[in-house]
Amino acid sequence: MQLLKLNIDKIIIHQVYQRDADGHRVKPMQTHDYTNFAPAAMETFKQRIVEALGESSKAVEMEIVNQDLTSVSHLVNHSIDEDRVTFAVSSYDFAVKLSDSQLSRGIPGGIVVIFTGTVGRSANKFLGIIKAETHSAYEAEKDSQTGEISLKYVEEVLLTPSSKLYKTAAFFEKANSDPQSKDLNDKWLVMVSDSQIGKTDGKAAAKYFYSSFLGFGYPQTSARTTKQFYDETKKFIKALEVDESQKSDYINALTTYLKVDTSSTISTADFASKYFDQDTQDEFAGYMDDAGLPTASFTKDIEYISSSLKFRKVSFSKNIKISAPSDSFKSLISMSTIDGDIGKSGLPEEWTQVIIKDKIVKQE
Repeated sequence: MQLLKLNIDKIIIHQVYQRDADGHRVKPMQTHDYTNFAPAAMETFKQRIVEALGESSKAVEMEIVNQDLTSVSHLVNHSIDEDRVTFAVSSYDFAVKLSDSQLSRGIPGGIVVIFTGTVGRSANKFLGIIKAETHSAYEAEKDSQTGEISLKYVEEVLLTPSSKLYKTAAFFEKANSDPQSKDLNDKWLVMVSDSQIGKTDGKAAAKYFYSSFLGFGYPQTSARTTKQFYDETKKFIKALEVDESQKSDYINALTTYLKVDTSSTISTADFASKYFDQDTQDEFAGYMDDAGLPTASFTKDIEYISSSLKFRKVSFSKNIKISAPSDSFKSLISMSTIDGDIGKSGLPEEWTQVIIKDKIVKQE
């Protein structure tokens, strides 16, 4: 999204820690005073926010799934209008919730930056959260007199060109939202940026951050649902107890169904009825239902899988691979399972016979 006329009015920083050797949670360090950047540093900080969440970033728009009264979204809803004295205290709750969400010892500690401000011509309010990860040899220092985390340290972590805002999230208030709506998605547009997050594959390595901590989930767009259908159908086919040539035919059928078929909608039942026998249809329906796919038809959108549909790749156990455009693979390559030499078990080994309906034009 465009972050025009970005203004930041409050920044406060706490620190969370990696779990101890026994896996126990370590209480976060609380700061009571706000961080006050010099004007030049503040402009740099705002630029880093734009880079993390703005329209040219890799930030992902998500939706608020956990809307319990104890959730982060309700904490945002309650705290964003607090005065500076009250917010300095309540902001620590974000650090506590993040610490509680970091269940694995492999998750590093870091500073947690909570900041508020306005954005856009209408000066809509927003609240942002950054977790900048630190390591044991580079911990933040707390001033013994002021209780503040070293400003020099903060500037080095957040503002130097070589550093990253590893995990950044923001709640942007929507203009003209319905004050009577109980769904917080009607009030807030939420964005997440993570060096490990992906727009296209629908996965984020730091699930503890976007899900356990923030209570977010991915919007179920048509492109994402189509990709999920493609991925889960391939998993189902690969697990079938049929020979490899039959699996290859099924995968070719899946490519045709998504790439060539002119229908604008997809459904589990439609694909199954076209390509599977009755027993397999029933098994497939149960599998896809367990995977969370819609039982009704949904709009086909191959945006996230277009590159996967262009080429088919087959790998063999001894590092032999065949790759070809999907259309050519279907029409020019046939594979079947045959008996090979007698193996150590006394039974024939399973080999694959490949016929390529073309001539060799180059060897390397």
